[in-house]
Amino acid sequence: MNGADGKTANNALRDEAVAWLVRVQSDQVTADDWAALTAWLEVSDDHLAAFEEVERVAAELTERAVEIAPALRPASSRVVPLRRRAALPVWSAAAAVAAAAVLAIVVGPMAWRGYQGTPTVYQTEPGETRQVTLADGTHIRMDSASTLTVRLGWRARRVEMADAQAAFDVAKDPGRPFLISVGDQQVRVVGTEFNIRHYDKTVRVTVRRGIVEVRQPAQGPTPVARLVAGQSLSHVEGAPRSVQTTTDPNPAFAWTQGRMVCDDETLGDMVADLNRRYPIPIKVSPAMAGKRFSGVLELGDQNLVVKRLATYFSLSVHRTDRQIELR
Repeated sequence: MNGADGKTANNALRDEAVAWLVRVQSDQVTADDWAALTAWLEVSDDHLAAFEEVERVAAELTERAVEIAPALRPASSRVVPLRRRAALPVWSAAAAVAAAAVLAIVVGPMAWRGYQGTPTVYQTEPGETRQVTLADGTHIRMDSASTLTVRLGWRARRVEMADAQAAFDVAKDPGRPFLISVGDQQVRVVGTEFNIRHYDKTVRVTVRRGIVEVRQPAQGPTPVARLVAGQSLSHVEGAPRSVQTTTDPNPAFAWTQGRMVCDDETLGDMVADLNRRYPIPIKVSPAMAGKRFSGVLELGDQNLVVKRLATYFSLSVHRTDRQIELR
């Protein structure tokens, strides 16, 4: 396909996406309309990308609706339902903005928020874990010092994962994929069980049941990996590639049972993890931080954990009211 043909195809696809978004935002939308949209989105990744592009523009203009509305100068305050029309012969950025602006004003911010899903923020403090059950039946177990933002929309279920670790058991809903934005990655599932760890700009996804699709949006809509049970993926934000391995998934979930499973971990990394779990920070001298440990550390009373580390590494413990130092 030459450049002109490709541009024409993209223009037509974007026009279709605008028409679909208007259609499902109408007061007359039906379950059949949503089923038809789902079928259209599943035709190809290009369809999904076009629809998400229109969504982004519409969302931005919804936020600026007060600013945009006076410039449109409507001839009448009466709003009539929009009807789907044939695709425009030429697509431009101005046409996208105009269509999305009309959508934003006609549909209204409240309907748009309902479509996208109202954001709910879940947080845990150091030393706290939390079990969350979403309205769709999905279970999320949050580790200490974690933050998740969840939106259960009409078309997709979305989670934005800040610094956090969480185990997900996602309820099956083929019409609404479960999408997790974590670092510069996106994890896409329908129904499965997996763990995601996101700290220090490093993402690790481990699957215990089902299939997980991982994308790197900056590289396009094509998945960079599809993980099945017993596989994991590690990625450093900004890196062009990820590392995929076969692994026993249970150690990744050990934190949910109050254990830390270490496989040649440095003491420095272990202490960083422990400091997300306990109120009194632990400090280790640079000379000792590189020492390594393999085994299982039972998490519980902080004093016992510190004592076990000191015994294993032959270190002394120095305490103050503000910190515990191993040296």
